[in-house]
Amino acid sequence: MNSRRLLTIGGRSLLSGASLIVSLTSFASALSALRWQRAVEPCVWISNPLGGGEWASVTWNAALTVLLGFAAVGVLVRELPARWARAVRIGLLAVALRAVLDVALFFRLVVHGEIASSFPVPLSLGVLIVIIADVWLLRRTNPPAHAQSWSTTLLSVGSVVLGQVVMIGLHVLTFGSTDYRRDADVAVVLGARVYPDGTLSLALSDRLDTAADLFRDGRVRFVLVSGATGVEGINEAGAMRSYLLDAGLPEDRILVDPEGVNTLATARNTRRLMNEQRLTSALIVSHYFHLARCKLLFEEQGVAAVTVPARMSRRLVLEAYYVFRECVGYLWYALTRPLRPAASPAQNLASMAMPGVPSVGCTYGLSCRFESSHRCRPATVLPITNPNTPPKTTSDKSWS
Repeated sequence: MNSRRLLTIGGRSLLSGASLIVSLTSFASALSALRWQRAVEPCVWISNPLGGGEWASVTWNAALTVLLGFAAVGVLVRELPARWARAVRIGLLAVALRAVLDVALFFRLVVHGEIASSFPVPLSLGVLIVIIADVWLLRRTNPPAHAQSWSTTLLSVGSVVLGQVVMIGLHVLTFGSTDYRRDADVAVVLGARVYPDGTLSLALSDRLDTAADLFRDGRVRFVLVSGATGVEGINEAGAMRSYLLDAGLPEDRILVDPEGVNTLATARNTRRLMNEQRLTSALIVSHYFHLARCKLLFEEQGVAAVTVPARMSRRLVLEAYYVFRECVGYLWYALTRPLRPAASPAQNLASMAMPGVPSVGCTYGLSCRFESSHRCRPATVLPITNPNTPPKTTSDKSWS
């Protein structure tokens, strides 16, 4: 088989994988909306033009599931029915128009200074390219035939998997590289390693320094630190609290969650603490590669939050591994989200979001975004959680 044929097979399979992951995550979002009985944005891809509400969310996610699922199959399967291919192409062109609007909105927000990004383009542009390629290839209802062999089968399967990995990886990188900071009630800092002598790892101190800057700049009125007891025997949340006190933050402005054994636990505990303190909006502070999964899980718990990447003092030694791990973790949590219970309507902080907050797509992380003019409303300050409370222990901090 000549190299041109192999490139054709690999290219079509790569595109099929990229389309398939959009379809699968949209299907999970549709099921989540049905189970939780509230609006759920597509995990990654295209913002919902149908408005809020459970059925608008189900309809849009179902449409993405069908159109991109059909496209994933259509670019590879021979003898595709021409009538089906034509209908899907029309639907995909409508989705592409929405992607164009998402791309335009991203650049408008960057130009106006409402967001900042170290990545030059949004993921919406990548999704748009995938859709246009699908439309083009579906014009040929009969993909080029090729002899079946183990080599071509492995190439096809490998390329499909690679296409999915590339799309998830781009989401992790583009989303995490964008800073959505604005006024909110609380900055939530997720824990990382603390050494046996109580010294914070560079990664954790970078996160706390970023949160302290947000507090000093008047962006937030509280800082919530979340962590558990690692293998070193030190509770991360208590060490984080001490670090912020040494940095000059007032004691009554630091909230402590000593049971943040992982990101999901932190999201649940944050919802509870915010309800207790009557807080309604949050900034999530962590490293860029962690933020896509944070956003997914906090939104799942009904917390109205946007993300702020921690300012990194230097590159991490295992950074490539962390990025890969987060891609796997994001994919797992995105596909299994219908299986997890979400916040009840009474606990849903997102339902208490302030007026004038539009809901736009998670493609660039702006669902539940806060207007720049928003100022945090007063909150009743309750007693601070005691960091010496016997915490839960986690033996594996890698999935925090």
